Amino acid sequence: MFKKFSIKSFALGICFVLIVCMSVQAAFAKVSQKTLRKYLTEHSLVVVKDNKTTFYEGRGIKPLINYLKENDFENAYVADKRIGKASALLLVYGKARQVYTPVISKPAVKVFEDNNVKYTADEVVENIKNQSGTDLCPMEKKVMNINSPQEAYELFSELFKDK
Repeated sequence: MFKKFSIKSFALGICFVLIVCMSVQAAFAKVSQKTLRKYLTEHSLVVVKDNKTTFYEGRGIKPLINYLKENDFENAYVADKRIGKASALLLVYGKARQVYTPVISKPAVKVFEDNNVKYTADEVVENIKNQSGTDLCPMEKKVMNINSPQEAYELFSELFKDK
């Protein structure tokens, strides 16, 4: 009887985990990449969480920092215009599970892969450049030697403290 109970409990546990995973995937599937691309032509950051889509404005990583001051990305589908290493570290810090971006840098890909974050991108580039395209983005320079999401968040939240 003990063995039957253990096997039955194990099977029920597996079913529960599968149902939860399918529910999260179903929520992500409601927003197509085509729709997210359209949203990103008008907004900087899109967060789909708890069956609610929220839009944020701002340049660079500022929308991510502002969002993380009061929220996390746990069980959210996040779309951002461009994701470099700085953004990737912040998304990992916020516990994002799935991310979409039109443009992602190779260092950001490594951050996501090292932290088991699913991502999709239309284009992978070497690095995210500054606005004039002449050098590395200033935020990317700041995290060049940082691999800790916590450390990146502390650095940027201090940098954008009063903004």
